[in-house]
Amino acid sequence: MSLQTQSFPPIPADTVRVAKAAFRRKGNIYLTIGDHIGTLFDEVDFSALYAADGAPALSPNLLALVLVFAFIEDLSDREAAEAVLSRIDWKYALHLSLTDPGFDHSVLHDFRQRLLRHAAAPQLFDVVLMRLAALGLVRPGGRQRTDGSYVLAATHHLNRLELVRETMVSALEALAVADPAWLRAVAQPHWYERYREEWASARLPKSPAKRDALALAIGADGCYLLTTLAQPAAPRHANELAEVQVLRQVWAQQFECQDAQVHWRAPEKSPPGMQLIVTPHDPEARPGQHGERVWHGYAVHWTESCDADRPHLITDVQAVPAPTPDVKVLPEIHARLAERQLLPAEHIVDQGYMAGHSLVQSRDRYGINLIGRLPADSSWQARQADGVTLEQFQIDWVRQQVTCPQGHRARMSPVRRNELGQSVVDVKFSRTSCTACPVRQRCTQSAARGRTLKISIYHDAILAVRQRQHTAQFAQTYASRAGIEGTISQAALTHGARRTRYIGLAKTQVQTLLTAIALNLKRAALWLMGRPHAATRPARLGCLQPMQLAV
Repeated sequence: MSLQTQSFPPIPADTVRVAKAAFRRKGNIYLTIGDHIGTLFDEVDFSALYAADGAPALSPNLLALVLVFAFIEDLSDREAAEAVLSRIDWKYALHLSLTDPGFDHSVLHDFRQRLLRHAAAPQLFDVVLMRLAALGLVRPGGRQRTDGSYVLAATHHLNRLELVRETMVSALEALAVADPAWLRAVAQPHWYERYREEWASARLPKSPAKRDALALAIGADGCYLLTTLAQPAAPRHANELAEVQVLRQVWAQQFECQDAQVHWRAPEKSPPGMQLIVTPHDPEARPGQHGERVWHGYAVHWTESCDADRPHLITDVQAVPAPTPDVKVLPEIHARLAERQLLPAEHIVDQGYMAGHSLVQSRDRYGINLIGRLPADSSWQARQADGVTLEQFQIDWVRQQVTCPQGHRARMSPVRRNELGQSVVDVKFSRTSCTACPVRQRCTQSAARGRTLKISIYHDAILAVRQRQHTAQFAQTYASRAGIEGTISQAALTHGARRTRYIGLAKTQVQTLLTAIALNLKRAALWLMGRPHAATRPARLGCLQPMQLAV
């Protein structure tokens, strides 16, 4: 396919006349998009997505808008193509004649694949955001807020037994297609009966012992297959199959194969969550946990503006592996906002994004006042009413020394990285000083050495935030963070963002960006139509809440 033209023609007169007559009383978001926001993607250079010659492709401007409109209403490709054919409001926003025959739904899949291969989806998001900024609907400075949400993988949740069997089946099916003769020559006699049918949970062995025995038998089959593939006579292309590589990874994570004996790998030997494969059908999905919620898939971090005099628009969105700590995502969010020239003056986040280094880096590098709650001191001393906590020590960064409440001094060690990659210094008080100290029992539990401290180099900033978060002003500002929950709920319930439609992190990011564009266009159109922010609905049983009597 080759690219012939990008610009939209004017809206046909018959489309204008019918659409205006049909929606003159209540208005319509697609007509508002067509009238006030424009065609959006005329300035995007789509030439890299297409060949230099060949049959002319449909306008990528048109296809990009159709994809966004599909996410506004959570439609499939087939339903979106049907809407292009039958919907007057869509034809208006797409500048199509009422008699336009539309296109086959498979074109949308092809265009989405082009966006994925050329990493063009972020450009679409940026173009829409810049257009809305030009309309004065979003601006730098002001206040923004960020929170994360879970996204389920587009696969079934598998237990450990189902995981290894599905991985084995996937590898055998791929080998059956790539080299059936070789597979027939090396296959074990029982493989056909064990792996030919889809496995329903109801057919699993009932007793744990039988399940473990079956799992170890599958493990032995996989070890045999991997050993055979490692021999020089094995076809090279078979080892390069993605399904075989996943089999090799899953077996290394789940089993120990030694001297023809197969055993489950002990839980303490399992790889970290960022490496753990949970399904062969989406090898990039990872296990995630937030509080009591456990899921397999990804996480998405949403950042939106929250100024009262403008619509709340998504300024950044990013899909990441599920176990990714929130605090690691924050610098990337700020870097992208800086590139878009949309950095906020105040950025409200929840506790997961807060750390000493994120506070200082946000302030010094980007001029952002990061607002959020830091966890309280969790040491045993802090849990006692009269415990000697870190806050009671005097820290002299210039002289590189620390003074305890009893006046004893100790030197700081050189700065090092702790297990979380954060910069800290170690402080060790002498045993002599601590042994005779009258408050020893409230300060340290060690009988062999003095008090030891691990101090963040951002200790002063951490203390300042812990003091600030107890003020009334902080509570009032931080209360606006809760509004991001409504955005996440809207994205999940109305736009299908709770479960990824596609396989893999890159495709999930494309879905996330298209969802964010859809949210922005919908909210911008409603704002331009004169519909303000919706008020928070009161609790239905709020009348039953006990009254708080003033003292």
